Amino acid sequence: MFVYSNFRMENLDTYIANLSTKVEKLVRMQSELHSENLKLKGRNEELELVVNDQKNVLSRLEEQNKVVKIAKAVTDDDEDRKEQRKRLNELVREVDKCIALLNN
Repeated sequence: MFVYSNFRMENLDTYIANLSTKVEKLVRMQSELHSENLKLKGRNEELELVVNDQKNVLSRLEEQNKVVKIAKAVTDDDEDRKEQRKRLNELVREVDKCIALLNN
């Protein structure tokens, strides 16, 4: 009977050692995930700032686009129209770039 209880104690020691190893691994994994989560939250905040900046740029460009359209409608000179059309095309390209950045 004594041998049997000794055998069980050894099994219990092995079980506890294995359990302890698994708990340590889980604690390490939890720590790593916590660090990664903090890093991702920081990156998310950075990206939200970039998106807000791009939205502001887009808003300003849309306002400039409205002004250019009004100016184009008012001008009668062909040279002015060509210049306004050139500027408008530049603004449209800028808006397209902003939209592309927002989509990424």
